[in-house]
Amino acid sequence: MALLRNDLFHNESGTRYRLLHVTPETDEAWIINVTDEATWPRKCSYAALLDDMDKQKSALVASTGQRSVSEYTDAAKNRRKETWNIIDPLLASSAIFDPKLRGPLVSARAEATGASKTTINKYLRDYWRGGQTQDALIPDFLNIGLNQPQATNARGRRPSDSRYEIYQMHRSVDDEHVIAAVKEHFLNGEVPTLQDAFREMLKEHYSYQDGNGASYVKPSGERPSYRQFYTVVKRCFSLETILRRKKGNKDFERDHDQRIGSALYEAIGVGYIYEIDATIADVFLVAQADRAKIIGKPTLYLIYDRYSRLCAGFYVGLEHPGWETAVQAILSLAEDKAALCHKYGVPYDPRDWPADRIFPQKFLGDCGEMISRNSNRICDGMESTISNAPPLSPQNKGTVECGFRLIHASIAAATPGYEPPSNVMRRRGKHYDSDACLTLDEFTAIILRAIIAHNRREMKKYALDPRAALRGVSPIPREVWEDNVVYSAGVISRYNEDYLRLQLLPRDKATVTDQGVLFKGCFYSCADLEKKGWFVSAANRGRFDVDVSYDRRLVDSIVVHDPQDARKSYSCGLTTTSESYRGYSYAEVKYVQTTVKRILQDGEDNALQEKINLKKFISDIAEPAHAAMKQATRGKSRSSRKADIAADREAEKRARRQSNATSPSSPRPPVGADRLPDNVVPMPDRSATVAVAAPQPPVKVGETQVRPLSIQEKLRLKKQEMLSDITK
Repeated sequence: MALLRNDLFHNESGTRYRLLHVTPETDEAWIINVTDEATWPRKCSYAALLDDMDKQKSALVASTGQRSVSEYTDAAKNRRKETWNIIDPLLASSAIFDPKLRGPLVSARAEATGASKTTINKYLRDYWRGGQTQDALIPDFLNIGLNQPQATNARGRRPSDSRYEIYQMHRSVDDEHVIAAVKEHFLNGEVPTLQDAFREMLKEHYSYQDGNGASYVKPSGERPSYRQFYTVVKRCFSLETILRRKKGNKDFERDHDQRIGSALYEAIGVGYIYEIDATIADVFLVAQADRAKIIGKPTLYLIYDRYSRLCAGFYVGLEHPGWETAVQAILSLAEDKAALCHKYGVPYDPRDWPADRIFPQKFLGDCGEMISRNSNRICDGMESTISNAPPLSPQNKGTVECGFRLIHASIAAATPGYEPPSNVMRRRGKHYDSDACLTLDEFTAIILRAIIAHNRREMKKYALDPRAALRGVSPIPREVWEDNVVYSAGVISRYNEDYLRLQLLPRDKATVTDQGVLFKGCFYSCADLEKKGWFVSAANRGRFDVDVSYDRRLVDSIVVHDPQDARKSYSCGLTTTSESYRGYSYAEVKYVQTTVKRILQDGEDNALQEKINLKKFISDIAEPAHAAMKQATRGKSRSSRKADIAADREAEKRARRQSNATSPSSPRPPVGADRLPDNVVPMPDRSATVAVAAPQPPVKVGETQVRPLSIQEKLRLKKQEMLSDITK
């Protein structure tokens, strides 16, 4: 292997040499040791060098050792030019390599230029060691002052009044103090500042105590200044390290990280990735029944295609963000767009909805509703993938996040009740809610029209594919979709709204009873299930479970799946038993039923006490009656007691009739034990017409009519008589 001029090679010990000059005719070669900064060229045999290369005693170095090409400052270029003008005449002849001839040549050049021989010798060594190019003479400004392992050698900014000497920083001691103070007192939270860490460092390492034990910081000149402290911080800690430690990795990646790449890096084509997210719209709404009542801000869901930036679906509602609300946005992908536009009074153009009923390969959401277990329905029924961005990382779904900002920016100026986000946390902010006048349907119409305008609008900074640009495609969302959809036809699918609704609604178990399908405290039925005899079977053969699909927001209806035929399902409504819950959500029904249960639990003690009181009351009546019966039936058999049951019953009835009958002309007795309740109609007094009725004795003037005894009073007297007999 041949050696050429300026080649670097090393020997077995690892020492590097550079070949400076070769004279093949005389077998002379001049080399220089580039490892030693104070060395000079020496002569050797060129054949010996080649022989060492063949015997692998020497080997070429892959790098030439020359400086990398870069832009230099004007000062460096001027220094290079001055240095080159000094040594250029010396390099014209190979005599400069000979140590016997080099000295006189350098001395003569020093006298001619005014530069010292030491300076000229340094320039020559730099030229030879650096690759014998003019760039080798560029001064190494960047490394000046870096190779000082101990102290700063009296460098630094001096005080204008010379109050103190400059403190000399030592890397082995002072830098360690600075690094330890920054780690312990600055990077441990978002609140501490560098000034706090600087003061803590002075208190811990650069202070002294007087005779009384009081601690004082050393004066200037005997301790590092803040500028010296800050210089070490910049050298030892990168800005990214500081921000990550102060803000946290998630906040850094969201607010401070570099933005390299494009949102299209993962999107193969249109329909491959749909980004879905929710936000609280910045507009106050009013109630539809009474515009004087403000109902707050609605929830806005948007679904964007990442590749084309097309808004494919949306939902505006008063529910909080969640899976049930997200389902409504997903269902809008297959909703009849003509009927939707007609409902809200928006002009319909089928070109505005090129993604109608098209489902993507992947849904990208955050760790909210899309991490729900129910989202597996998308993976099972539509063969799509659910991907969840890490928490606090909106940059991972920047298309839909930017879509919220664009939608709000397009409607802000003309929409009454719009509140800028900056006003939400502003102290004594403006009351934009006083301008609220739009209902939910009116605001939905505005959002619908804004989405259509977005799908028609040209995107100035969109990275249009070169092939699409050559085909004359404009960077408009709907045109990008129409152009690229032919290339994505093999990865996207189309579904109708009914299938999506059955597939996306959550499923659970319900019980078929004789009163209907019992689900979460409500009973449901339909004509088809009644004809199939499910409820009769449940009443006679026992209850059984079935699968149902339901919407948590409304209990009015459910979808019952036939356990015998998976292709059949039945839409069932509330029965008359649960009709009172119509219009409620399942959460509200659960709350009502829990409240009723709690009320019943609160009344258990009272009900128990009433049962005890009733039993005591019955015992007070039954015990003396039983004793009286024993006394009256002493010596009589059971059959003799029932022998004249018909005559005895008739006599008792006649006596009761006579004792309870009241004359219409008689004054109404006061409220008491003998007065009938208001809801009981008394029988008329028929004593004048009944032949068997005994004539009543006339009442003399001044005498009081005796009231007949009630059954309670008679029993009480009977009990007293029995007690008297027992006493006797």
